[in-house]
Amino acid sequence: MNSVIPSKRILYVDILRILSIIAVIILHYTAEVLTNTNDFNSASWWISNGFNSVSRFAVPVFFMISGAMILRTEIRSYRDFFKKRVVPLLIPLVSWSIIYGLYNQYYILKSKMNLYEFAVDFVYRLVIDRNYVHLWFLYAIIAVYMTVPLISKFIKNCSERDLRYYLLLWFIVSIAYRFVSDAVFRVTDQYINIPIMNIPFFMGYLGYFILGYYLFHYELPLKAKNIIYNLGVISFFLTPVATYFVSLRDGVLDEMFYGNYSITTFFMACGMFVFFKEKEEAIGERANHKIQKLISSISKASFSIYLIHLMVEMMLSGGTEVDATFLDAAISLVLNIAVIFGISYVTVKLLNLSKSITYILFGGRG
Repeated sequence: MNSVIPSKRILYVDILRILSIIAVIILHYTAEVLTNTNDFNSASWWISNGFNSVSRFAVPVFFMISGAMILRTEIRSYRDFFKKRVVPLLIPLVSWSIIYGLYNQYYILKSKMNLYEFAVDFVYRLVIDRNYVHLWFLYAIIAVYMTVPLISKFIKNCSERDLRYYLLLWFIVSIAYRFVSDAVFRVTDQYINIPIMNIPFFMGYLGYFILGYYLFHYELPLKAKNIIYNLGVISFFLTPVATYFVSLRDGVLDEMFYGNYSITTFFMACGMFVFFKEKEEAIGERANHKIQKLISSISKASFSIYLIHLMVEMMLSGGTEVDATFLDAAISLVLNIAVIFGISYVTVKLLNLSKSITYILFGGRG
């Protein structure tokens, strides 16, 4: 059965988007407890650490999805590409930078800035990415998109073997070397520096971008799938435990295994992508048209939910109590995540009733 639903959306990609945006909300919600307490044996810290750890796949998967979807399309002109792909990201970047900037300055900080002072401060913060914490993703994805007209030509002229070679080098430079360097630093307080590892084209989120394209277009051998599955599952269990032990070293949260380039995050992201691609047909057979339509609707709103969810979270002013019991902390987290997600989704859909608002706030996405 072909599980591409009538709108020609790809079911497993939509599911990955939904899981990733829920994971992002979890990351931001749990950050407060993890950064405000160093009581690593409290129930609230363990609940927050556990949920945060298993949500770390979110950002890499978003980049992988973008690579899978965009690198398969034909780019006929630079102008058309930037108009269709980059401008719709720049507009919400500016819009939400203004919204979060105003909210932060005049509601949170109770600032006395006049309009001119705010404008100068806003432009400075916009240039250096200091307007609000989660907007960094737009800077990163815009930067990657700027390379797409060239990268797509490179990709289309590469064989599967060529792409495997690129991904192997990227993994060594961006994932393995970083892991070894971080591990050595935790033991010796000294970072290792190997100059030959400084290969710019094989560093950064571009690797996840191309990885998504590769996993989307090529079928992995069964042995490779099993290895990725197993390493992914191990990483889900290992990350919270490893974070606990490395944090004990200095008495504060150590994010060695939280990073987007950490070795556990890498295998979680790969495992998620390969798993849902493999299970797409089975999921499609169980999900009727109405469920697939809902999945599609939520998936299309994921970018907008990403932009708005922190505003919803701040307005709710919720959070897990540091001294909460294990059960209370778990229930509080699940309920609050559900409420934030639900309100964000409904708000996006209401705002989408206006094409002008949708364009200004979400770059035309809904």
